[in-house]
Amino acid sequence: MIGLEEKREFREFENRAQKLGENYYEDYKELKKYIWHSGVTKWADFKFIFGQVLDLLEEAKIQDKELTDLIGPDVATFIDEMMDDNS
Repeated sequence: MIGLEEKREFREFENRAQKLGENYYEDYKELKKYIWHSGVTKWADFKFIFGQVLDLLEEAKIQDKELTDLIGPDVATFIDEMMDDNS
């Protein structure tokens, strides 16, 4: 069950993502769908992964690059490895 603190943190992630601009926000939404369906069950794991994803998207925006320029072409494998490393 998600509590008020978790909801607040999730809203902060969403606000942070929306500030990225349309292209990066679309990437975030696609990654978010993948992460939700990945089998992660603990909020701490979601929080870590969303934070890392947003850091990467912000870095891509600063460098004016695509996300795949930073993490490679296989985004799903990158996210899976990130989740494995966090467990």
